[in-house]
Amino acid sequence: MNLSDRSRERDAVLLRVGRRAWALLGVLVGVYLLYLLLQQISVVAAPLAVALFPAAVLWPVARWLKRAGVPDTVVALLLVIALLGLLALALWFLVPRIADQLPELADSLAEAVADLGEFLEGTPFSLPFEVGDGGLADMAQQAFGGSGGDGAVVDQGLRVVGMLADTGTSIVLFLVALFFYLRDGERIWSGITSLLPENTRRHANRVSDQLFWTLGAYFRGQMVVALVDAVAIGIGLAVLGVPLVLPLALLIFLGGFFPIVGAFVSGLIAVLVALADQGLTTALLALAVVVVVQQAEGNLLEPLILSPVLRLHPFVIILAVTVGGVTYGVLGAFLAVPLTACLARLIDYVRGRRPEAGPGWGDGDDDTGDDDTGDDATGDDATGDGATGDGARRAADAPGEGVPVRSGGAS
Repeated sequence: MNLSDRSRERDAVLLRVGRRAWALLGVLVGVYLLYLLLQQISVVAAPLAVALFPAAVLWPVARWLKRAGVPDTVVALLLVIALLGLLALALWFLVPRIADQLPELADSLAEAVADLGEFLEGTPFSLPFEVGDGGLADMAQQAFGGSGGDGAVVDQGLRVVGMLADTGTSIVLFLVALFFYLRDGERIWSGITSLLPENTRRHANRVSDQLFWTLGAYFRGQMVVALVDAVAIGIGLAVLGVPLVLPLALLIFLGGFFPIVGAFVSGLIAVLVALADQGLTTALLALAVVVVVQQAEGNLLEPLILSPVLRLHPFVIILAVTVGGVTYGVLGAFLAVPLTACLARLIDYVRGRRPEAGPGWGDGDDDTGDDDTGDDATGDDATGDGATGDGARRAADAPGEGVPVRSGGAS
């Protein structure tokens, strides 16, 4: 290879790198602009996005009922009413019992932090703040704006009214969106993908099944894992005589939806309550219960239930929860892990990796997907090239036939 050939090859490499760099920069700018737009319309965008998650969880039931001959409208209405009824039943059972114990829980936590501060006093691990009238009380006073005149009270009242109005609007929009997702999810997705070019539409249909399946499978699996954690740790705390078992178990269940971070925080709160009420020995035993249960869950349940769905390193999970919490608060931390899992699925698809779980590329009616992975070229088609080769695929994708669309995959 002479000098001119090497120069042309180097220029070609630099040109490819430059194009990819500009493309990546364009994608990042587009994502940032989308983020700014969603911030401005969060009252509308948030419930529309959040409604996708219960829709993904309930979609297998909705599909089964539709195949059984139940009208789409009736299916969606029944599932929304069932979801609201389940939430109402849980609130009716839990809220009165937990509300009576919340002040005691707060006092126990304050006492536990005070005891821990005294225990660590004079060590390199001493707490950086005081607990008592001069410490947390002042922080709470500043946080809730206890000082101020009538103007401050009026401003706070207006903020509360505005927050209630936004919350009510979001709840109504969430229920409406969930109803139509369950009733017309296929047609909604078909309408969206019909705006795309044919080849892009085919890829969107393939990957959408995987993404929708990932959302539903993640939340169903996470509910099972969180419930096992809450029940097992709650039984252990009850055996040790730790008070406030019900609110602590509920806290552990809710913390289970924030992988690693939520489990750590909720377990720490249970240990602190045990420290305040029963002393150091019981606190250490409670810590052992929390660690054993969470290790058993992490080594037994998660590999069976969540590993095929997530396939994410623990550091990636912690980073996702942190970034989501910093960006969008509790909602961002709640949605960070499933969205990161979906992003990983999308990257796998772009890189040509076939999914290990969920609907595969060949499960759709629109295309077998073999033409993009090179299987035809290597002769991997067991039935031959005649019936399932390029000719059949071109016939399936011919204009006027349409591409069948599904809004979710099997779970």
